[in-house]
Amino acid sequence: MRLPRRRTSVWIYFFFLLLDRCWDAVSGQLSYSVSEEVNVGTAVGNIAKDLNINVQDLETRMFQIVAGTRKKYLEVNLKTGVLYVNERIDREGLCGDEATCSLSVEAVINNPLKLYRIEVTILDVNDNYPVFQRKSRVMNISENTAAGTKFPLHPARDADVGKNSVSTYKLSQNAHFSLSTIRGERVSPELVLEKALDREKQAVINLTLTAIDGGTPSKSGNMVIVVNVLDNNDNAPRFSQSLYKASVYENNKLHTSIITVDATDLDAGLNGEVFYSFSAGAEREDRSLFTIDEKTGLVTNIKNIDFEENAAFEFQVEARDGAASPLTSHAKLLIEVLDVNDNAPEITVTSLLTTVAEDSPSGTAVALVSVSDKDGGKNGQVQTHISNKVPFKLELNYKNYYSLVVDGPLDREAAPQYNISITATDEGSPPLSSTRVIQVQVSDVNDNKPLFTESSVNVYVKENSPVGAVIKAVTATDQDVSQNAQLTYSLLHKSSEALPLSTLVSINSDTGEIVSLQSFDFEKLKTFQFKVQATDSGVPPLSSNVTVKVFILDENDNSPEILAPYSELGSVNSENIPYSAEAGYFVAKIRAVDADSGYNALLSYHLSEPKGNNLFRIGTSSGEIRTKRRMSDNDLKTHPLVVLVSDNGEPSLSATVSIDVVVVESSADIQTQFRHVTMKEENFSDLNLYLLIAIVAVSSIFLLSLVTLIAVRCHRTDSDFSRYSPPMITTHPDGSWSYSKSTQQYDVCFSSDTLKSDVVVFPAPFPPVDAELISINGGDTFTRTQTLPTKEKVRKWSNPFHFCLTTLGMIVSETRKCGMMRLPRRRTSVWIYFFFLLLDRCWDAVSGQLSYSVAEEVNVGTAVGNIANDLNINVQDLETRMFQIVAGTRKKYLEVNLKTGVLYVNERIDREGLCGDEAKCSLSAEAVINNPLKLYRIEVTILDVNDNYPAFDILSFEMNISENTAAGAKYFLHPAHDADVGKNSVSTYRLSQNEHFTLVKVKDENTTPQLVLIKALDREKQDTIPLTLTAIDGGTPAKSGTMDIIIRVLDINDNAPLFSQSLYKASVFENVKLGTSIMTVNASDLDAGLNGEVVYSLIAGGREKGNDLFRIDEKSGILTNKKNIDFEENNHFEIRVEARDSAASPLTSQAKLLIEVLDVNDNAPEITVTSLLTTVAEDSPSGTAVALVSVSDKDGGKNGQVQTHISNQVPFKLELNYKNYYSLVVDGPLDREAAAQYNISITATDEGSPPLSSTRVIQVQVSDVNDNKPLFTESSVNVYVKENSPVGAVIKAVTATDQDVSQNAQLTYSLLHKSSEALPLSTLVKINSDTGEIVSLQSFDFEKLKTFQFKVQATDSGVPPLSSNVTVNVFILDENDNSPEILAPYSELGSVNSENIPYSAEAGYFVAKIRAVDADSGYNALLSYHLSEPKGNNLFRIGTSSGEIRTKRRMSDNDLKTHPLVVLVSDNGEPSLSATVSIDVVVVESSADIQTQFRHVTMKEENFSDLNLYLLIAIVAVSSIFLLSLVTLIAVRCHRTDSDFSRYSPPMITTHPDGSWSYSKSTQQYDVCFSSDTLKSDVVVFPAPFPPVDAELVSINGGDTFTRTQTLPTKEKVRSLKF
Repeated sequence: MRLPRRRTSVWIYFFFLLLDRCWDAVSGQLSYSVSEEVNVGTAVGNIAKDLNINVQDLETRMFQIVAGTRKKYLEVNLKTGVLYVNERIDREGLCGDEATCSLSVEAVINNPLKLYRIEVTILDVNDNYPVFQRKSRVMNISENTAAGTKFPLHPARDADVGKNSVSTYKLSQNAHFSLSTIRGERVSPELVLEKALDREKQAVINLTLTAIDGGTPSKSGNMVIVVNVLDNNDNAPRFSQSLYKASVYENNKLHTSIITVDATDLDAGLNGEVFYSFSAGAEREDRSLFTIDEKTGLVTNIKNIDFEENAAFEFQVEARDGAASPLTSHAKLLIEVLDVNDNAPEITVTSLLTTVAEDSPSGTAVALVSVSDKDGGKNGQVQTHISNKVPFKLELNYKNYYSLVVDGPLDREAAPQYNISITATDEGSPPLSSTRVIQVQVSDVNDNKPLFTESSVNVYVKENSPVGAVIKAVTATDQDVSQNAQLTYSLLHKSSEALPLSTLVSINSDTGEIVSLQSFDFEKLKTFQFKVQATDSGVPPLSSNVTVKVFILDENDNSPEILAPYSELGSVNSENIPYSAEAGYFVAKIRAVDADSGYNALLSYHLSEPKGNNLFRIGTSSGEIRTKRRMSDNDLKTHPLVVLVSDNGEPSLSATVSIDVVVVESSADIQTQFRHVTMKEENFSDLNLYLLIAIVAVSSIFLLSLVTLIAVRCHRTDSDFSRYSPPMITTHPDGSWSYSKSTQQYDVCFSSDTLKSDVVVFPAPFPPVDAELISINGGDTFTRTQTLPTKEKVRKWSNPFHFCLTTLGMIVSETRKCGMMRLPRRRTSVWIYFFFLLLDRCWDAVSGQLSYSVAEEVNVGTAVGNIANDLNINVQDLETRMFQIVAGTRKKYLEVNLKTGVLYVNERIDREGLCGDEAKCSLSAEAVINNPLKLYRIEVTILDVNDNYPAFDILSFEMNISENTAAGAKYFLHPAHDADVGKNSVSTYRLSQNEHFTLVKVKDENTTPQLVLIKALDREKQDTIPLTLTAIDGGTPAKSGTMDIIIRVLDINDNAPLFSQSLYKASVFENVKLGTSIMTVNASDLDAGLNGEVVYSLIAGGREKGNDLFRIDEKSGILTNKKNIDFEENNHFEIRVEARDSAASPLTSQAKLLIEVLDVNDNAPEITVTSLLTTVAEDSPSGTAVALVSVSDKDGGKNGQVQTHISNQVPFKLELNYKNYYSLVVDGPLDREAAAQYNISITATDEGSPPLSSTRVIQVQVSDVNDNKPLFTESSVNVYVKENSPVGAVIKAVTATDQDVSQNAQLTYSLLHKSSEALPLSTLVKINSDTGEIVSLQSFDFEKLKTFQFKVQATDSGVPPLSSNVTVNVFILDENDNSPEILAPYSELGSVNSENIPYSAEAGYFVAKIRAVDADSGYNALLSYHLSEPKGNNLFRIGTSSGEIRTKRRMSDNDLKTHPLVVLVSDNGEPSLSATVSIDVVVVESSADIQTQFRHVTMKEENFSDLNLYLLIAIVAVSSIFLLSLVTLIAVRCHRTDSDFSRYSPPMITTHPDGSWSYSKSTQQYDVCFSSDTLKSDVVVFPAPFPPVDAELVSINGGDTFTRTQTLPTKEKVRSLKF
């Protein structure tokens, strides 16, 4: 064909050529339409006719509809060619709210392959009702919202489209709202407020919104709108009363309910919640007494209410609502306080005397007492008296003023102090009383002389005591104190004393300690006495004395003295006794005396004889020496005796005398001497008597003294004298001590400085058993358990004061007794008479009351008045009569100049400090003058001066007033306080100039200012108004004080937020990050606080998804995306934004936002695959269609243009059908065995920037065909079978593999037979056709058949079948089933062979050689020989492998001539088999006799020499291998141990007695301690290269850890020994 020359014609030519080539694949696209919800089976169109296809070819050419969805909505009737509905079609389910909805499918026909695209449009029907997102909606609209305000509503949603969607809205009938619609893409409703709301009239408005679609017939849906009218704070609280009155008793319990005020507010919520409080108009002190519950209005007291301080209270109660800008109202509250008798009288004491002398006369004034009661009337009338028994009384001076005077004798020793209880009781009901204890100290006078505790004192002094020793300390007591009780001691001397007292003792005048002036000798002076006098230091001094008796106690200072006839010093006395003297024979009597007395003079006698002699004894107390036995010939003739005389003193003293006793033959020889001894005894008999009398006397005196002491002790504890018993002081372990007197006991605990501690004792005259317990520590007070005795000695005290009432009693008494004055007869005259008489008697005590006045703050020393002139007292008498001013306060404001009689100011006087805000202020004092006693009451009135400025409680005061407060509202202010009174106090207030407020005054006890609003407030114009309140007093000149008032104008929500624009526009790229700022809207509100705080929100707009995608920050107005923005879903958004304030009833405004979405290449192509074939046969030809592939991209333009290809190397390709529709076809040979499955990666890439791509992997399974024969793993198989194996045993399983699958890979096995086989194969083995297991058919014998072979064939089940074979070689393995056989000449069964040897045969002589063979092979045929001889015979040996029998030694005469031998031949099989042969060895004299036989044997050996050689070589080879292995093993072992331990000496193990042992190697030693189970103990040894001598100690016990005294070596092998 000739091409046209022009370019345009070329393009036309190529277009038609391409169209012609593509017609074979795609012949066109068909379009149909069908309504949704038609019945299944409804015909859509005749596709065969429309495609011009013969109906008969549809089935043969496999015509089918391929859908890209799971559901197959359309199908073709292959008989008629009609396309019909196969599934229910729901347009809304398929396409949602899309305006156009269609189904796309492909029609595929084969032979040849053609594809047809079919698009079916789904037509909408009105099958859906309009539906609101919510069935009801609650809207909160403030009652102060302006008319005309619009409120967007949620539009209804209709799943239908076009005219079937929502077209109009209707609103139910109401008085406040109307409906407007905004028509855009869809119709959106808006609620419009037509009439202002009033929550108090109608709080809830119910509306119904109806949405109607445009279908025929139309359908509708409803939504209920509930409008809650939000309250605005437009009503102030109102009290039920303008004045509340209540009364309460003083001293009620705290939190007592007094009254409840009530106010109501028509508003709701916080605006209608009323809170109560006290306004600022009341005094702070008054408000601190009461509290009001802010919620209930209950008034209670939080502090005690005192009628005496305030009889009534006036408060302003404020009620305010809970709004942010509250409205308030006020009411007055009057609380009357009812008086109760709650104040006890108060007693004031002014002491005149610090102490009272105990000899003071009656009437002596001690103190001034004044009584007052804050209560009035009967509650304030007081009766005063002394409530305890004391020698004092109260004398009335004038009303409630008394003098405390002495009223009896005083005795300081009995009562050094009086606690006078003065009780004042009022006349209230019930009466109250108070008691004041006045402590009066009684001063001492010297009216008591010193007293000793005993009338006489016995002193016992040891003789020889050192000179200057204190022998006794006498102590006297004086009940007086101070100087009157300071004692001095002295000795009273007598002129008649034999020994001057001054030579014996002296006394310390301060302490009373008696000191010895000499060392006394009992033997010279046994006793003496003298008197000690104690004198006090009073004026005049008083004294008393005590007798002191001194007894000298004997000491053992004299040794015994031997009396005649044995008293000569140094002489040896001799006495004779006859040889015939019996036992007990009197030999001599020793007498001795001691100058001491008592036990010191009680002597004892002891005898000392020569050693070995035991002939004499002596009486211990008598001193008589007598024989103990008769004499014997062995006794000496002369017996030297030594007699020891010792006393019983401490220490004991002694004396000795020596006597030689001579034994004579007869008593005649000792006659004279006997008489001489007798005469001696007679001469000393009187002395013995004296000594005995002395001893008895001393003993009697001692016993008598002891009995007397006991009697005295017992007598003192007698109950009649218990109160006079001496005191007992007991020391306790803690350092304290107790003082006990009879049944009285005082525990005294001293302070750390015990010498300074005071001990106070108050003994009663006759105390009970549990008298009292007084704890004393230093100067602390003491506590007693019993009242001190009330009856004591009375001393007179002077008293200058008298009671007038007592005087009256005395007058009456004297009048009656003495008749000094005659009384008038008439009763009136009598009373007048007594009045003037009483006035005359009382004038001496009280002459009148003076009143003065003085201004406060005058200078000290300012004269008040001349009190001497006013009292008509001579100025000269003021000082002598001790005139003084007595004040009842700590400060003495007034004093008198005793020189001039002028009363002057002594201290600064501050009226405010003295009387506070009392209108009248005065000072009261008493003037006292003595000789005679007179009292004058002085009252000085303190005049106020204007010295204080008015002051407010707070310098600055803030008030919060709402801007919607009505003009005329009043506000109480804090009043100013001026410490001055009268005209000097606050009189008027002024307010600084302003346009909103003025000032009014409330006239009451205190001038209280009120602030009045005269012009309405506007916070937006002026939010703070500063004012100054000035308080001015009435003094001259006037003083003033100021307080700053700051008015905070509270905002109300009267301004709605306003947007800066009504329409906001913005653009944003799709797929921006979440939270990206898109735009910022801005609205402002002129209000303040929450009312001006703007909160932004998005308004729902129907079907648009803008609210789901976007978020607006409620505070900043920044619009951000909270979800991904997709241009393909929405290319723009229209959103309404609302701004509302944060008030409880918020105001709102709206604006519109238009957001344009900018497209980006964010969608990768989507690949859809529709499979046509489940599997592809591996022999499929090229061009076979496998699947349909469609590619789509949601992006448009270049972003939506897609290039598609297969990205991996596979035998497939894509063929284009039409735009973005492809066929996946085979493009090369397939081999299932090489690749049973193909993962075809189809990649689609768009042309965007940057380009996006996606890949879809299609998995294509290749089906098998039988193109592979079975294959064995080996070409031949060797099988080893033991002989004698059982018949039927599996000897081998052969396996072949086939690369095909399923039926093509199912194999069967068979044996291939050969006709030339010697043994038929069928008699030897068979094979299992399924498993390939080869089974033996007989038991094989190695000796008959050693090997054979055959072939096995494997055949698959494919069509046609394929096969292959393998050669099997079977080898029979030998078993030890044959016993050795003995060879000739010893092979005859049962025969006994005989061999001869010469007697002269040497050791090793060859006897015979046994040969044997074994039919088996290998080790089963390896034979060994063993020899058995008779017991006791050991002459022969046999070669184990050679079988040679030889002699082991030469013959001896003891050997037998014939030796029967048994040779055992055994093989090395398992189990071993054997055979035996018997040989008799006969010993012959010479070798000639065995010649023939020898040769016979030799021949036998030659016959079997080859066999023996082989056997010997085999045995030697096996033995050599064994020995070589053994030697190698030993060498390796030795090499390892030598290198490790060669440097150490042999170890030494030592066993210890405790069961442990120590391991020592060289200089190392290890001590090892085993556990009870020693066999399981592990010993670990760590030898060091060069350990020290005391290297280490390791303790081991079972599995326990070990403790070492040295670090173990780091580089050594460790051996573990198991015991």
